[in-house]
Amino acid sequence: MELKLDKIDISQVEKICNVIDKNKSFLITAHQNLDGDAISSELAMFLLLKKLNKEVRIINWDKVPSIYRFLPSIKEVKIYNKETFRNNFDVVIVLDCGSLERIVDISNYVKDLMLINIDHHLTNSHFGKINWVNPEFSATGEMIYFIIRKLNNIDKKIATCIYTAILTDTGRFTYRVSKFTMDIVKDLLTYKISPVEIGRKIYLEKPFKSIKLLSEALNNLKFNPINRVCWMKITKQLYKKTKTDETYTEGFSEFLSEIKEAEVIFLIKEKENGTKVSLRSKGKFDVEKLARKFGGGGHKEASGCFFKNLDAESTEKIILKEIKENGRNYKC
Repeated sequence: MELKLDKIDISQVEKICNVIDKNKSFLITAHQNLDGDAISSELAMFLLLKKLNKEVRIINWDKVPSIYRFLPSIKEVKIYNKETFRNNFDVVIVLDCGSLERIVDISNYVKDLMLINIDHHLTNSHFGKINWVNPEFSATGEMIYFIIRKLNNIDKKIATCIYTAILTDTGRFTYRVSKFTMDIVKDLLTYKISPVEIGRKIYLEKPFKSIKLLSEALNNLKFNPINRVCWMKITKQLYKKTKTDETYTEGFSEFLSEIKEAEVIFLIKEKENGTKVSLRSKGKFDVEKLARKFGGGGHKEASGCFFKNLDAESTEKIILKEIKENGRNYKC
């Protein structure tokens, strides 16, 4: 099978492989509020570097959602701790992250080191010494695939991680499928991975608490048939009532996307310092432009933004007002 990158992508892959070859110690991190693409890409890169006898650690701002705890070497993923963190790494690899701000306080310790920025988001701020940024890829995991393939080091564990990254960031192959996606998946299958088992772990083994939280949140599910917008709020009170946290909301936005009548979907999640908004579209509405309006970003079909020091109700009013007054500006 021949998968050909363009000259710019080939050059970036070669630069990254050269840095890997010449250095010994690596830190891998990704954006806060980890998703399947971020954590799976981290683990694939971790497994590669370990095979190359490098010193490597994965440190993130927050914990891994429970549905991804089946992934190989998941116990190697650590949560940032100011008291024990050391920035004595030769190289920092930041994955699936549009800006340094999205790795939160970790950025204060690594911004002056050799930073490799690998991402597929249109709104990436190119904060690295090396920036391989290309929104044509369906997932950062696809980009990691080409790095590892260049170094001839794909195995079953790595293939499992890359497949998980692609599966989750394409919404089970329902949006943002690139020209490479199916050929990459075809190659990954040759390493004897189990798409059935991976799919079951992610989509058919949600914790009971997660479903309980969803059932409570569905009580405030709303739909506007005029502009075909559907939305739901998850408050801090709901987390407390169900003894859950944000990691239990993985997949909620995709669940709302299954509503036939909805063209635009947004999920509001309260945090201690504000509200996070996850936006989804079925293709006729550019939610990346909407997210960018409020300082966020992502992709046309899936994006997000954050409202500092606002509760869910206030955020709801702002989003709905913007869609009502300027919705035509976001039509595709």
